[in-house]
Amino acid sequence: MISPSVKKKLVKLNPSKKESFGRQIYYLYRYFSVWGDIRWPKLGLQTLGPSHVHLLFTIGFDGVSNSEMARRAKVSKQAMSKLVKEMLYHELIVIQPNIQDSRCNIISLTDKGAGVLMKIWESNMFLRAEFEKRLGKVKSKRLLALMAELVESLESTGNKSLSGDK
Repeated sequence: MISPSVKKKLVKLNPSKKESFGRQIYYLYRYFSVWGDIRWPKLGLQTLGPSHVHLLFTIGFDGVSNSEMARRAKVSKQAMSKLVKEMLYHELIVIQPNIQDSRCNIISLTDKGAGVLMKIWESNMFLRAEFEKRLGKVKSKRLLALMAELVESLESTGNKSLSGDK
């Protein structure tokens, strides 16, 4: 049983449900995961995970080298190579020689990969419309701007600030 002094400290530290940052992030993550688990298989995207989706966005329209893709995605070249092999297996990307630099290859989307990217964008537009229905356009736009600002800040510090390291 918790002692009265420890219970008093816990009560003092315990924020209301609305003020609990961790709780809000957890529930948004959970709702988004459930939404993806239901919606993505309907779109034929069940074999893709978040890393694959991020990779598709990282490639862009004109293609990119493996090193540049790893840099943009902020992962090691080895991790990127693994993802590239998986995407090649699913025929979402193609690797071609770089005519400007023979030391590296260019990774580009296939038509199938571009089709998947379009489905993801359509899915994101659906999600945005759902948020706008629930929050209104102004709040939804503000939420997106705040999330983008937070992500940019976290990326600029390499997440070190979240671990308590300076």
